[in-house]
Amino acid sequence: MAGVKQNGKWGFIEKTGKVAISFQYDYAERFSDGLAGVEQNDKNGFVDKTGKVIIPIQYDYAEKFLDGLAKVKQNGKYGFVDKAGKAVIPIQYNHVWDFVMDKAIVELNGEIFYIDKTGKRID
Repeated sequence: MAGVKQNGKWGFIEKTGKVAISFQYDYAERFSDGLAGVEQNDKNGFVDKTGKVIIPIQYDYAEKFLDGLAKVKQNGKYGFVDKAGKAVIPIQYNHVWDFVMDKAIVELNGEIFYIDKTGKRID
């Protein structure tokens, strides 16, 4: 399935060219881990391959899923959500970097440190 822009809106088509998800989004990312990031009215969320909104379109920023987690930003803070939309890593950080070898660098109130995929600080 591929994201396609038509008449200023994004949707998704199948390999045959048939429209799978209607052209309704301001922007759409490719599918990753079964979900695609979409943007509507400057907010981001995720849809599945049927077009169902799985993670509400409420985030100021969102990145594609990697290893079951997606980086999101809301009200100026970052965190990570799982594919059910649960904030597995609380949306509280000033900045977060991607996970590498099951750990990510985060910044919280000027302090920079590592966390694991449960959000636990690694010293």
